[in-house]
Amino acid sequence: MTKPNILWIYCDELRSDALGCYGNPYATMQTPHIDSIAEQGVLFENSFCNSPVCVASRSSILTGLYPEQTGVYHNEAVWPNYRFDETHFGEQCNKAIPITFPEVFAQQGYTTANFGKVHVPAALRSWIHSDVSGSNMMDFYHDIDPADLKPILAPGPPLVIGGVYPGDRSYPADVVTNNTLAWLENVDGPWLTRVSYLQPHTPVFPPAPLDKLYQEGNFPDTIADGSGLSRFEQSFGDVIGTRGLSPQAIFQSQIQYYGLVAWIDLQVGKLLEYLQQRNQLENTIIVFGADHGASLGECGRYQKQTFAPESHRVPRIISWPGTLPKGEQRSELCQSMDLARTLSGLTGVELPEQFQGRDLFSTPASEAIYSTIGYGFASSRPFPNLGFGNFVDAGGNEHGWPRRACVRTDRYRLDKNVRLNGEAVAPELEDIFLADAQADPSENTNLADQPEYAEMVARLSKTLDDHVANSVEVPEGWTKRDRTQPKRSAEFRQKLREVSLK
Repeated sequence: MTKPNILWIYCDELRSDALGCYGNPYATMQTPHIDSIAEQGVLFENSFCNSPVCVASRSSILTGLYPEQTGVYHNEAVWPNYRFDETHFGEQCNKAIPITFPEVFAQQGYTTANFGKVHVPAALRSWIHSDVSGSNMMDFYHDIDPADLKPILAPGPPLVIGGVYPGDRSYPADVVTNNTLAWLENVDGPWLTRVSYLQPHTPVFPPAPLDKLYQEGNFPDTIADGSGLSRFEQSFGDVIGTRGLSPQAIFQSQIQYYGLVAWIDLQVGKLLEYLQQRNQLENTIIVFGADHGASLGECGRYQKQTFAPESHRVPRIISWPGTLPKGEQRSELCQSMDLARTLSGLTGVELPEQFQGRDLFSTPASEAIYSTIGYGFASSRPFPNLGFGNFVDAGGNEHGWPRRACVRTDRYRLDKNVRLNGEAVAPELEDIFLADAQADPSENTNLADQPEYAEMVARLSKTLDDHVANSVEVPEGWTKRDRTQPKRSAEFRQKLREVSLK
């Protein structure tokens, strides 16, 4: 029997409520093509990433391993100093470098290709064919007057949140879709193709007129109080400095983000049209998802890096017309690293024991899932590229940015600091946060200090301690950048600051 093709559409910083099939409280999302995948397949309502940051999340989904097993906790793992070494990884993987599931699929007859963003340690870039055109943020800055981007800048790092791409020129990321379609014309199946869009990653630059698509939406223009959050989340909001944004900037940042998701939907439409015209839909598994979500000002949060639901939760839709159920929605708990086992079950490709997670269509739901972010060194920062941001504890003391881990059940989320300044965290600095996701879907109320939840806190905290007990630790020097920010990028950021809308 011929194995099915696999089209894996992968986005960066895409929150679930940006899609019509998931629903949004402030506007009706205009994503008909992505919604059609859900109509023809299975939508998972409670899927969460294994790290709310690019490199760590992408590494987990490819290897089927938790960050604790790879040592990839944050974006520093793509820098030249970082490497895989048998001293650290041999016991977990029986080899120095974990294998990725695209490598396994290639070994068993699939032609594999990636188009667009990769962003994993060099050793994990394992596609037979890879074209990263259109995945570099600097592609959007080339020969553009910063004022033409109408940038929105958070006062902290400073962080460019949004803007508008000039409508008088081609959109750089269009090439990701175009290159994919050109490659598919000349490849024989079975194939595993990942179409990996940088969008809607910050800074958000939707091409006009999509920047105005949601102008009439009822989006908030103020930052809600976050005094009940963990010190970790409060520190993150303070680092970004979002409380200095104007109501106009807060509103615009949201409609620009959702407008850029509408651009993604147009690209998905082109991919689906290609398959339909060639009668390949019934022989193609379509996976739609993201590495993590994104915050859009909730209680002062922007981007990712926290376990707040808009950042931790990710869309996951899988269709295979004629084989998988049609229009089904599932609410059981699942995680990003389930993808490898799921595709293995659908295709018959056998995976080695390294791959954890579960087959979403044949294995019972997990009682708990885990996610972790950060190296926790004294030199660690939430924005390592900029070398910016410190963690401030309840006593006002500054530290390096912590490693923070999370455990989720079908009802509760508990997260806490597990490593700080290069050491295991003292109990008084764990900064435990407990949310009841059923009673408080926004997860903005901390129940950790309430007596009636003491038993739950103790149980989940112990579960998390057991999960991180044998974490891979890499030398601090591996996470230090050996080069400064490129001059062109630094100069352009300075110009953006000068013309930004705050």
